[in-house]
Amino acid sequence: MAIKSFSRWGALLALSIAGEALVGTLGVPLSSLEKRSGGQASKSGRAWRLGSRGTGGRRAGIRNVAGGIGKCEMAWFEQEVDHFGWEPVNGSTTWEHRYFLCEPKDTKKPANGAPRPIFFYCGNEANVELYVNNTGLMWENAGDMGALMVFAEHRYYGESWPFGTEEASSKREHLRFLTHEQALADYAHLISYLKDRLSLKDSPVVAFGGSYGGMLAAWFRQKYPHIVAGAIAASAPLLAFGAWDDEAYWAAVTRDFTPAGGCSASCVGTIRSAWTPLFSRGSTPAGRAELSRVFGLCSPLNTATDVDHLAQMIAMALDTLAMGNFPYPSTYLSDPGAPLPAWPVREVCSRMDAASATDELSLLAALRDGSAVLLNASKTLQCLEIPKDQSYAGIWDYQWCTQALPQESYFGRTGDKDMFYPFRKSKGDVDKHCLHKYGVVPSRSWIEESYGGVDGLLQSSNIVLSNGGMDPWSSGGVNATLSETVVSLWVPEGAHHLDLFFSREEDPPSVREVRKAEVEAIRQWVGQATG
Repeated sequence: MAIKSFSRWGALLALSIAGEALVGTLGVPLSSLEKRSGGQASKSGRAWRLGSRGTGGRRAGIRNVAGGIGKCEMAWFEQEVDHFGWEPVNGSTTWEHRYFLCEPKDTKKPANGAPRPIFFYCGNEANVELYVNNTGLMWENAGDMGALMVFAEHRYYGESWPFGTEEASSKREHLRFLTHEQALADYAHLISYLKDRLSLKDSPVVAFGGSYGGMLAAWFRQKYPHIVAGAIAASAPLLAFGAWDDEAYWAAVTRDFTPAGGCSASCVGTIRSAWTPLFSRGSTPAGRAELSRVFGLCSPLNTATDVDHLAQMIAMALDTLAMGNFPYPSTYLSDPGAPLPAWPVREVCSRMDAASATDELSLLAALRDGSAVLLNASKTLQCLEIPKDQSYAGIWDYQWCTQALPQESYFGRTGDKDMFYPFRKSKGDVDKHCLHKYGVVPSRSWIEESYGGVDGLLQSSNIVLSNGGMDPWSSGGVNATLSETVVSLWVPEGAHHLDLFFSREEDPPSVREVRKAEVEAIRQWVGQATG
Protein backbone atom coordinates (compact mmCIF):
# COMPACT_ATOMS: atom_id res chain seq x y z
CA MET A 1 0.00 0.00 0.00
CA ALA A 2 1.40 3.31 -1.06
CA ILE A 3 0.96 5.32 2.13
CA LYS A 4 4.66 4.79 2.78
CA SER A 5 5.76 5.94 -0.64
CA PHE A 6 6.00 9.68 -0.35
CA SER A 7 5.64 10.52 3.34
CA ARG A 8 7.89 10.63 6.39
CA TRP A 9 6.35 10.26 9.81
CA GLY A 10 8.00 12.29 12.53
CA ALA A 11 6.86 13.29 15.99
CA LEU A 12 3.20 13.76 16.78
CA LEU A 13 2.45 16.80 14.67
CA ALA A 14 -0.05 18.36 17.00
CA LEU A 15 0.81 17.10 20.47
CA SER A 16 2.80 18.78 23.21
CA ILE A 17 3.91 17.78 26.69
CA ALA A 18 1.47 18.64 29.44
CA GLY A 19 1.87 18.44 33.18
CA GLU A 20 -1.14 16.46 34.35
CA ALA A 21 -1.77 12.75 34.65
CA LEU A 22 -4.56 10.80 33.06
CA VAL A 23 -6.47 9.84 36.18
CA GLY A 24 -10.02 9.56 37.43
CA THR A 25 -11.96 8.34 34.44
CA LEU A 26 -9.20 5.85 33.76
CA GLY A 27 -9.75 4.39 37.18
CA VAL A 28 -6.10 4.52 38.29
CA PRO A 29 -3.21 6.92 37.70
CA LEU A 30 -1.07 5.59 34.88
CA SER A 31 2.02 6.37 36.92
CA SER A 32 0.98 3.63 39.35
CA LEU A 33 1.52 1.01 36.65
CA GLU A 34 5.10 0.08 37.40
CA LYS A 35 7.39 -2.17 35.44
CA ARG A 36 7.83 -5.68 36.80
CA SER A 37 10.87 -7.55 38.04
CA GLY A 38 13.10 -4.54 37.84
CA GLY A 39 12.12 -4.04 34.22
CA GLN A 40 13.23 -7.47 33.06
CA ALA A 41 11.30 -9.27 30.37
CA SER A 42 8.62 -11.67 31.56
CA LYS A 43 7.60 -14.69 29.57
CA SER A 44 3.96 -13.69 29.99
CA GLY A 45 4.54 -10.58 27.90
CA ARG A 46 2.58 -8.56 30.44
CA ALA A 47 5.18 -6.20 31.92
CA TRP A 48 4.59 -2.44 31.80
CA ARG A 49 7.40 -0.02 31.05
CA LEU A 50 6.55 3.66 31.49
CA GLY A 51 8.92 6.59 31.39
CA SER A 52 11.82 5.34 29.30
CA ARG A 53 12.59 2.97 26.51
CA GLY A 54 15.37 0.55 27.24
CA THR A 55 18.59 2.34 28.17
CA GLY A 56 17.99 5.26 25.83
CA GLY A 57 16.36 7.38 28.52
CA ARG A 58 13.70 8.76 26.17
CA ARG A 59 10.78 9.85 28.33
CA ALA A 60 7.23 8.83 27.68
CA GLY A 61 4.94 11.73 28.39
CA ILE A 62 1.47 13.07 28.88
CA ARG A 63 0.46 14.93 25.72
CA ASN A 64 -2.30 17.31 24.78
CA VAL A 65 -4.02 16.87 21.45
CA ALA A 66 -4.45 19.81 19.07
CA GLY A 67 -7.25 22.18 19.99
CA GLY A 68 -7.25 20.93 23.57
CA ILE A 69 -9.69 18.14 22.73
CA GLY A 70 -7.97 15.58 24.92
CA LYS A 71 -4.84 13.97 26.31
CA CYS A 72 -2.58 11.09 25.35
CA GLU A 73 0.10 9.18 27.16
CA MET A 74 2.76 7.21 25.34
CA ALA A 75 3.87 3.96 26.95
CA TRP A 76 5.76 0.76 26.21
CA PHE A 77 4.69 -2.83 26.76
CA GLU A 78 6.90 -5.90 26.73
CA GLN A 79 5.60 -8.23 24.04
CA GLU A 80 6.68 -11.65 22.90
CA VAL A 81 8.92 -11.67 19.85
CA ASP A 82 7.20 -14.90 18.79
CA HIS A 83 3.71 -15.56 20.14
CA PHE A 84 3.66 -18.99 18.54
CA GLY A 85 7.03 -20.37 19.63
CA TRP A 86 9.01 -20.81 22.82
CA GLU A 87 12.64 -20.57 21.82
CA PRO A 88 14.56 -17.34 22.59
CA VAL A 89 15.67 -15.31 19.59
CA ASN A 90 19.17 -13.88 19.99
CA GLY A 91 18.90 -14.72 23.68
CA SER A 92 15.69 -12.77 24.24
CA THR A 93 12.00 -13.56 24.10
CA THR A 94 10.50 -10.08 24.41
CA TRP A 95 10.63 -6.59 22.95
CA GLU A 96 9.15 -3.16 23.72
CA HIS A 97 5.92 -2.31 21.94
CA ARG A 98 4.80 1.31 21.77
CA TYR A 99 1.22 2.48 22.16
CA PHE A 100 -0.78 5.51 23.26
CA LEU A 101 -3.58 5.74 25.82
CA CYS A 102 -5.85 8.69 25.05
CA GLU A 103 -9.12 10.21 26.11
CA PRO A 104 -11.04 13.30 25.03
CA LYS A 105 -11.54 16.24 27.34
CA ASP A 106 -14.77 16.06 29.37
CA THR A 107 -15.13 12.31 28.88
CA LYS A 108 -18.43 11.16 30.33
CA LYS A 109 -18.87 8.21 32.64
CA PRO A 110 -21.05 5.44 31.18
CA ALA A 111 -24.61 5.51 32.50
CA ASN A 112 -25.84 3.20 35.26
CA GLY A 113 -22.37 2.09 36.23
CA ALA A 114 -21.79 0.27 32.96
CA PRO A 115 -18.15 -0.58 32.16
CA ARG A 116 -16.47 1.95 29.95
CA PRO A 117 -15.73 0.80 26.39
CA ILE A 118 -12.27 0.59 24.88
CA PHE A 119 -11.78 2.03 21.39
CA PHE A 120 -8.75 0.22 19.98
CA TYR A 121 -6.94 1.41 16.86
CA CYS A 122 -5.17 -1.43 15.04
CA GLY A 123 -1.96 0.23 13.94
CA ASN A 124 -0.87 -0.48 10.40
CA GLU A 125 2.17 0.14 8.22
CA ALA A 126 3.26 3.54 9.55
CA ASN A 127 4.16 5.41 12.70
CA VAL A 128 1.12 5.09 14.98
CA GLU A 129 1.27 8.83 15.72
CA LEU A 130 -0.22 9.36 12.27
CA TYR A 131 -3.40 7.61 13.42
CA VAL A 132 -3.46 9.28 16.83
CA ASN A 133 -3.55 12.62 15.04
CA ASN A 134 -6.06 11.75 12.34
CA THR A 135 -8.62 9.23 13.59
CA GLY A 136 -11.37 11.72 14.36
CA LEU A 137 -14.10 9.08 14.37
CA MET A 138 -12.62 7.79 17.61
CA TRP A 139 -11.86 11.17 19.15
CA GLU A 140 -15.25 12.68 18.36
CA ASN A 141 -17.25 9.82 19.87
CA ALA A 142 -15.14 8.36 22.68
CA GLY A 143 -16.02 11.13 25.12
CA ASP A 144 -19.77 10.79 24.77
CA MET A 145 -19.54 7.00 25.19
CA GLY A 146 -17.03 7.25 28.03
CA ALA A 147 -14.46 5.25 26.09
CA LEU A 148 -10.75 4.88 26.68
CA MET A 149 -8.79 5.02 23.42
CA VAL A 150 -5.79 2.84 22.72
CA PHE A 151 -3.62 3.38 19.65
CA ALA A 152 -1.28 0.42 19.21
CA GLU A 153 1.71 0.57 16.88
CA HIS A 154 2.29 -2.32 14.47
CA ARG A 155 5.50 -4.24 15.06
CA TYR A 156 8.32 -3.26 12.68
CA TYR A 157 6.85 0.23 12.08
CA GLY A 158 7.24 3.62 13.74
CA GLU A 159 9.36 2.99 16.83
CA SER A 160 8.23 -0.57 17.56
CA TRP A 161 11.23 -2.62 16.50
CA PRO A 162 11.36 -6.17 17.92
CA PHE A 163 15.15 -6.23 17.74
CA GLY A 164 15.76 -2.77 19.14
CA THR A 165 16.50 -0.80 15.99
CA GLU A 166 15.21 -0.60 12.45
CA GLU A 167 18.53 -1.85 11.10
CA ALA A 168 18.65 -4.91 13.34
CA SER A 169 14.96 -5.71 12.93
CA SER A 170 15.19 -5.47 9.13
CA LYS A 171 17.80 -8.21 8.83
CA ARG A 172 16.53 -11.12 6.78
CA GLU A 173 16.77 -13.57 9.69
CA HIS A 174 14.64 -11.29 11.89
CA LEU A 175 11.90 -10.42 9.42
CA ARG A 176 10.16 -13.76 9.88
CA PHE A 177 8.35 -12.28 12.88
CA LEU A 178 6.74 -9.62 10.69
CA THR A 179 3.33 -11.18 10.07
CA HIS A 180 -0.19 -9.95 10.58
CA GLU A 181 -0.83 -12.90 12.93
CA GLN A 182 1.98 -11.75 15.23
CA ALA A 183 0.60 -8.20 15.14
CA LEU A 184 -2.91 -9.36 16.07
CA ALA A 185 -1.47 -11.42 18.91
CA ASP A 186 0.39 -8.29 20.09
CA TYR A 187 -2.93 -6.45 20.19
CA ALA A 188 -4.71 -9.27 22.01
CA HIS A 189 -1.96 -9.42 24.68
CA LEU A 190 -1.97 -5.65 25.12
CA ILE A 191 -5.74 -5.48 25.55
CA SER A 192 -5.75 -8.33 28.07
CA TYR A 193 -3.06 -6.61 30.10
CA LEU A 194 -4.71 -3.18 30.10
CA LYS A 195 -8.09 -4.59 31.06
CA ASP A 196 -6.47 -6.31 34.03
CA ARG A 197 -4.31 -3.44 35.25
CA LEU A 198 -6.85 -0.67 34.66
CA SER A 199 -9.74 -2.63 36.22
CA LEU A 200 -11.58 -2.75 32.90
CA LYS A 201 -12.22 -6.49 32.88
CA ASP A 202 -15.79 -6.16 31.58
CA SER A 203 -15.10 -3.35 29.11
CA PRO A 204 -16.19 -4.11 25.54
CA VAL A 205 -13.55 -3.48 22.88
CA VAL A 206 -14.31 -1.94 19.50
CA ALA A 207 -11.54 -2.24 16.91
CA PHE A 208 -10.90 0.53 14.39
CA GLY A 209 -8.62 0.64 11.38
CA GLY A 210 -8.19 2.00 7.90
CA SER A 211 -6.56 0.36 4.86
CA TYR A 212 -4.34 -2.47 6.19
CA GLY A 213 -5.46 -1.36 9.64
CA GLY A 214 -9.03 -1.95 8.49
CA MET A 215 -8.08 -5.45 7.37
CA LEU A 216 -6.55 -6.03 10.79
CA ALA A 217 -9.66 -4.72 12.55
CA ALA A 218 -11.92 -7.10 10.60
CA TRP A 219 -9.55 -10.04 11.07
CA PHE A 220 -9.24 -9.17 14.77
CA ARG A 221 -13.00 -9.56 15.12
CA GLN A 222 -12.95 -12.80 13.13
CA LYS A 223 -9.95 -14.32 14.92
CA TYR A 224 -10.53 -13.03 18.47
CA PRO A 225 -14.32 -12.56 18.82
CA HIS A 226 -14.05 -13.08 22.59
CA ILE A 227 -11.80 -9.98 22.80
CA VAL A 228 -13.30 -7.69 20.15
CA ALA A 229 -17.04 -6.90 20.28
CA GLY A 230 -17.09 -5.23 16.85
CA ALA A 231 -14.91 -3.68 14.18
CA ILE A 232 -14.97 -0.57 11.99
CA ALA A 233 -12.96 -1.61 8.93
CA ALA A 234 -12.54 1.36 6.59
CA SER A 235 -11.10 1.07 3.07
CA ALA A 236 -10.03 -2.49 3.83
CA PRO A 237 -9.21 -4.51 0.65
CA LEU A 238 -10.21 -7.81 2.24
CA LEU A 239 -10.90 -9.42 -1.13
CA ALA A 240 -7.68 -8.37 -2.89
CA PHE A 241 -6.34 -11.91 -2.90
CA GLY A 242 -6.46 -15.08 -4.94
CA ALA A 243 -8.51 -14.76 -8.13
CA TRP A 244 -9.10 -11.03 -7.63
CA ASP A 245 -8.36 -9.04 -10.81
CA ASP A 246 -5.61 -6.64 -9.76
CA GLU A 247 -6.07 -4.59 -12.96
CA ALA A 248 -9.28 -3.33 -11.34
CA TYR A 249 -7.13 -1.29 -8.98
CA TRP A 250 -5.62 0.93 -11.66
CA ALA A 251 -9.00 1.22 -13.39
CA ALA A 252 -10.30 2.60 -10.07
CA VAL A 253 -7.41 5.08 -9.92
CA THR A 254 -8.41 6.25 -13.39
CA ARG A 255 -12.01 6.87 -12.34
CA ASP A 256 -10.87 9.74 -10.11
CA PHE A 257 -9.58 11.55 -13.22
CA THR A 258 -12.93 11.42 -15.04
CA PRO A 259 -16.03 13.64 -14.72
CA ALA A 260 -17.16 11.25 -11.95
CA GLY A 261 -14.28 12.71 -9.93
CA GLY A 262 -15.04 16.28 -10.93
CA CYS A 263 -12.47 16.38 -13.75
CA SER A 264 -12.75 17.24 -17.40
CA ALA A 265 -13.80 14.65 -19.95
CA SER A 266 -10.42 15.00 -21.65
CA CYS A 267 -8.12 14.48 -18.66
CA VAL A 268 -7.82 10.68 -18.86
CA GLY A 269 -7.12 10.78 -22.60
CA THR A 270 -4.47 13.45 -22.18
CA ILE A 271 -2.65 11.47 -19.50
CA ARG A 272 -2.86 8.30 -21.59
CA SER A 273 -1.45 10.16 -24.62
CA ALA A 274 1.58 11.40 -22.65
CA TRP A 275 3.07 7.94 -22.15
CA THR A 276 3.80 7.46 -25.86
CA PRO A 277 6.31 10.34 -26.16
CA LEU A 278 7.80 9.41 -22.80
CA PHE A 279 8.67 5.87 -23.85
CA SER A 280 9.59 6.77 -27.44
CA ARG A 281 12.10 9.35 -26.22
CA GLY A 282 13.28 6.91 -23.58
CA SER A 283 14.50 4.53 -26.28
CA THR A 284 17.43 6.73 -27.38
CA PRO A 285 20.26 8.53 -25.54
CA ALA A 286 19.21 11.91 -26.94
CA GLY A 287 15.60 11.32 -25.95
CA ARG A 288 16.57 10.26 -22.43
CA ALA A 289 18.62 13.44 -22.07
CA GLU A 290 15.58 15.45 -23.12
CA LEU A 291 13.35 13.63 -20.63
CA SER A 292 15.89 14.26 -17.86
CA ARG A 293 15.71 17.96 -18.64
CA VAL A 294 11.92 18.18 -19.04
CA PHE A 295 11.22 16.37 -15.77
CA GLY A 296 13.98 18.16 -13.89
CA LEU A 297 15.65 14.99 -12.65
CA CYS A 298 18.54 15.09 -10.21
CA SER A 299 20.29 12.25 -12.03
CA PRO A 300 20.17 11.69 -15.80
CA LEU A 301 18.29 8.79 -17.36
CA ASN A 302 20.96 6.48 -18.74
CA THR A 303 19.02 3.38 -19.72
CA ALA A 304 15.57 2.24 -20.80
CA THR A 305 15.18 0.77 -17.31
CA ASP A 306 15.71 4.24 -15.85
CA VAL A 307 12.85 5.44 -18.06
CA ASP A 308 10.65 2.62 -16.72
CA HIS A 309 11.45 3.83 -13.23
CA LEU A 310 10.50 7.41 -14.15
CA ALA A 311 7.16 6.17 -15.50
CA GLN A 312 6.57 4.12 -12.35
CA MET A 313 7.28 7.15 -10.17
CA ILE A 314 4.68 9.19 -12.05
CA ALA A 315 2.12 6.36 -11.96
CA MET A 316 2.59 5.91 -8.23
CA ALA A 317 2.24 9.64 -7.67
CA LEU A 318 -1.09 9.70 -9.54
CA ASP A 319 -2.15 6.66 -7.52
CA THR A 320 -1.34 8.37 -4.22
CA LEU A 321 -3.22 11.48 -5.30
CA ALA A 322 -6.29 9.35 -6.01
CA MET A 323 -6.07 7.80 -2.53
CA GLY A 324 -5.66 11.28 -1.06
CA ASN A 325 -8.42 12.89 -3.14
CA PHE A 326 -9.96 14.57 -0.10
CA PRO A 327 -12.33 17.57 -0.26
CA TYR A 328 -9.96 19.74 1.81
CA PRO A 329 -6.20 20.40 2.01
CA SER A 330 -4.44 17.53 3.78
CA THR A 331 -0.96 16.31 4.73
CA TYR A 332 -2.13 12.75 5.42
CA LEU A 333 -0.35 11.43 2.32
CA SER A 334 2.26 14.15 1.88
CA ASP A 335 5.11 15.47 3.96
CA PRO A 336 4.27 17.68 6.96
CA GLY A 337 4.30 21.30 5.89
CA ALA A 338 3.47 20.42 2.28
CA PRO A 339 -0.29 19.83 2.17
CA LEU A 340 -2.01 18.54 -0.91
CA PRO A 341 -4.74 20.88 -2.16
CA ALA A 342 -8.42 20.13 -1.78
CA TRP A 343 -9.49 17.62 -4.45
CA PRO A 344 -5.86 17.23 -5.63
CA VAL A 345 -6.81 15.08 -8.63
CA ARG A 346 -8.80 18.00 -10.02
CA GLU A 347 -5.67 20.11 -9.73
CA VAL A 348 -3.73 17.49 -11.69
CA CYS A 349 -6.35 17.54 -14.43
CA SER A 350 -6.38 21.32 -14.60
CA ARG A 351 -2.65 21.15 -15.36
CA MET A 352 -3.10 18.35 -17.87
CA ASP A 353 -5.86 20.30 -19.62
CA ALA A 354 -3.31 23.05 -20.38
CA ALA A 355 -1.41 20.70 -22.69
CA SER A 356 -1.71 20.63 -26.45
CA ALA A 357 -2.72 17.14 -27.56
CA THR A 358 -0.63 17.53 -30.73
CA ASP A 359 2.54 18.78 -29.02
CA GLU A 360 4.55 15.98 -27.43
CA LEU A 361 6.72 18.28 -25.32
CA SER A 362 3.59 20.01 -24.08
CA LEU A 363 2.14 16.63 -23.03
CA LEU A 364 5.34 15.70 -21.20
CA ALA A 365 5.49 19.06 -19.42
CA ALA A 366 1.86 18.66 -18.36
CA LEU A 367 2.57 15.15 -17.02
CA ARG A 368 5.50 16.60 -15.09
CA ASP A 369 3.38 19.44 -13.69
CA GLY A 370 0.45 17.18 -12.87
CA SER A 371 2.53 14.66 -10.93
CA ALA A 372 4.28 17.56 -9.18
CA VAL A 373 1.06 18.15 -7.22
CA LEU A 374 2.46 15.36 -5.06
CA LEU A 375 6.11 14.99 -6.06
CA ASN A 376 6.83 18.68 -5.41
CA ALA A 377 3.97 19.46 -3.04
CA SER A 378 6.28 21.79 -1.10
CA LYS A 379 7.10 23.71 -4.30
CA THR A 380 10.69 23.92 -3.03
CA LEU A 381 12.46 21.02 -4.79
CA GLN A 382 15.09 21.99 -7.32
CA CYS A 383 15.09 18.54 -8.92
CA LEU A 384 13.33 15.18 -8.60
CA GLU A 385 15.07 12.03 -7.40
CA ILE A 386 13.64 8.74 -8.67
CA PRO A 387 13.24 6.39 -5.68
CA LYS A 388 15.64 3.46 -5.61
CA ASP A 389 12.95 1.25 -4.05
CA GLN A 390 10.79 0.43 -7.04
CA SER A 391 8.38 -1.54 -4.89
CA TYR A 392 7.42 1.77 -3.25
CA ALA A 393 6.76 -0.29 -0.16
CA GLY A 394 9.73 -0.23 2.20
CA ILE A 395 9.52 -3.06 4.70
CA TRP A 396 5.91 -3.68 3.62
CA ASP A 397 7.48 -5.39 0.62
CA TYR A 398 8.28 -8.30 2.94
CA GLN A 399 4.61 -8.64 3.81
CA TRP A 400 3.82 -8.76 0.08
CA CYS A 401 6.56 -11.33 -0.47
CA THR A 402 5.29 -13.61 2.30
CA GLN A 403 1.52 -13.31 2.78
CA ALA A 404 0.79 -11.43 -0.47
CA LEU A 405 -0.65 -8.47 1.44
CA PRO A 406 -1.59 -6.15 -1.41
CA GLN A 407 0.88 -3.68 -2.89
CA GLU A 408 -0.28 -1.80 -5.97
CA SER A 409 3.18 -1.29 -7.47
CA TYR A 410 2.98 -4.96 -8.49
CA PHE A 411 -0.56 -4.78 -9.91
CA GLY A 412 -1.16 -5.03 -13.65
CA ARG A 413 -2.06 -2.13 -15.93
CA THR A 414 -3.47 -2.45 -19.43
CA GLY A 415 -3.40 1.05 -20.96
CA ASP A 416 -6.99 0.72 -22.13
CA LYS A 417 -8.98 -0.15 -19.00
CA ASP A 418 -6.91 2.52 -17.30
CA MET A 419 -5.06 5.72 -18.25
CA PHE A 420 -1.57 4.27 -17.93
CA TYR A 421 0.56 1.95 -20.07
CA PRO A 422 0.78 -1.83 -20.27
CA PHE A 423 2.56 -3.21 -17.23
CA ARG A 424 2.58 -6.70 -15.79
CA LYS A 425 4.87 -8.58 -13.43
CA SER A 426 4.45 -12.32 -13.76
CA LYS A 427 4.36 -14.61 -10.75
CA GLY A 428 7.79 -15.78 -11.83
CA ASP A 429 9.10 -12.20 -11.77
CA VAL A 430 7.64 -11.65 -8.31
CA ASP A 431 9.01 -14.92 -6.97
CA LYS A 432 12.46 -14.12 -8.34
CA HIS A 433 12.40 -10.69 -6.69
CA CYS A 434 11.21 -12.08 -3.35
CA LEU A 435 13.73 -14.93 -3.36
CA HIS A 436 16.58 -12.56 -4.13
CA LYS A 437 15.59 -9.97 -1.55
CA TYR A 438 14.23 -12.10 1.29
CA GLY A 439 14.76 -15.76 0.45
CA VAL A 440 10.99 -16.41 0.32
CA VAL A 441 8.12 -16.59 -2.16
CA PRO A 442 4.57 -15.39 -1.50
CA SER A 443 2.00 -17.75 -0.01
CA ARG A 444 -0.75 -16.46 -2.28
CA SER A 445 -3.57 -18.58 -0.86
CA TRP A 446 -2.81 -18.15 2.83
CA ILE A 447 -5.11 -15.19 3.57
CA GLU A 448 -8.09 -16.77 1.82
CA GLU A 449 -7.45 -20.05 3.61
CA SER A 450 -7.14 -18.25 6.94
CA TYR A 451 -10.22 -16.02 6.73
CA GLY A 452 -12.35 -17.37 3.89
CA GLY A 453 -13.07 -14.10 2.09
CA VAL A 454 -16.80 -13.49 1.79
CA ASP A 455 -17.66 -16.95 3.12
CA GLY A 456 -15.62 -16.29 6.25
CA LEU A 457 -17.24 -12.91 6.80
CA LEU A 458 -20.66 -14.52 6.51
CA GLN A 459 -19.73 -16.62 9.54
CA SER A 460 -18.76 -13.53 11.53
CA SER A 461 -20.73 -10.60 12.94
CA ASN A 462 -20.46 -7.00 14.09
CA ILE A 463 -18.23 -5.69 11.30
CA VAL A 464 -18.80 -2.46 9.38
CA LEU A 465 -16.96 -2.33 6.06
CA SER A 466 -16.81 1.17 4.56
CA ASN A 467 -15.43 2.11 1.16
CA GLY A 468 -15.35 5.17 -1.06
CA GLY A 469 -15.98 5.84 -4.73
CA MET A 470 -12.80 7.91 -5.02
CA ASP A 471 -10.60 5.30 -3.30
CA PRO A 472 -8.76 2.85 -5.57
CA TRP A 473 -8.69 0.28 -2.76
CA SER A 474 -12.47 -0.03 -2.98
CA SER A 475 -11.72 -2.30 -5.96
CA GLY A 476 -10.61 -4.96 -3.48
CA GLY A 477 -13.13 -4.18 -0.78
CA VAL A 478 -16.43 -5.65 0.34
CA ASN A 479 -18.97 -3.36 -1.30
CA ALA A 480 -22.20 -5.22 -0.54
CA THR A 481 -23.85 -5.89 2.82
CA LEU A 482 -23.44 -9.57 3.69
CA SER A 483 -25.78 -9.92 6.67
CA GLU A 484 -27.60 -7.90 9.31
CA THR A 485 -24.36 -7.58 11.25
CA VAL A 486 -21.69 -7.52 8.51
CA VAL A 487 -22.59 -4.31 6.79
CA SER A 488 -21.15 -2.42 3.83
CA LEU A 489 -21.29 1.40 3.79
CA TRP A 490 -20.50 3.44 0.68
CA VAL A 491 -19.17 7.00 0.41
CA PRO A 492 -19.50 8.02 -3.27
CA GLU A 493 -17.20 11.05 -2.86
CA GLY A 494 -14.87 9.32 -0.41
CA ALA A 495 -11.17 8.74 -0.94
CA HIS A 496 -9.05 6.55 1.33
CA HIS A 497 -10.97 5.99 4.62
CA LEU A 498 -12.34 9.53 4.66
CA ASP A 499 -14.90 8.43 7.24
CA LEU A 500 -12.20 7.83 9.88
CA PHE A 501 -10.98 11.43 9.81
CA PHE A 502 -12.12 14.41 11.88
CA SER A 503 -15.34 16.04 10.73
CA ARG A 504 -14.89 19.06 8.47
CA GLU A 505 -17.22 21.64 6.97
CA GLU A 506 -16.11 20.46 3.54
CA ASP A 507 -17.25 16.88 4.16
CA PRO A 508 -19.82 15.64 1.63
CA PRO A 509 -23.21 14.62 3.09
CA SER A 510 -22.54 10.97 2.27
CA VAL A 511 -19.60 10.65 4.67
CA ARG A 512 -21.60 12.33 7.43
CA GLU A 513 -24.32 9.74 7.01
CA VAL A 514 -21.79 6.90 7.01
CA ARG A 515 -20.25 8.17 10.25
CA LYS A 516 -23.70 8.29 11.85
CA ALA A 517 -24.28 4.69 10.84
CA GLU A 518 -20.88 3.66 12.20
CA VAL A 519 -21.53 5.35 15.54
CA GLU A 520 -24.94 3.70 15.79
CA ALA A 521 -23.33 0.30 15.14
CA ILE A 522 -20.71 0.96 17.82
CA ARG A 523 -23.43 1.86 20.33
CA GLN A 524 -25.26 -1.36 19.53
CA TRP A 525 -22.14 -3.48 19.97
CA VAL A 526 -21.31 -1.82 23.28
CA GLY A 527 -24.89 -2.23 24.44
CA GLN A 528 -24.95 -5.91 23.50
CA ALA A 529 -21.67 -6.54 25.31
CA THR A 530 -22.68 -4.75 28.51
CA GLY A 531 -26.40 -5.53 28.54
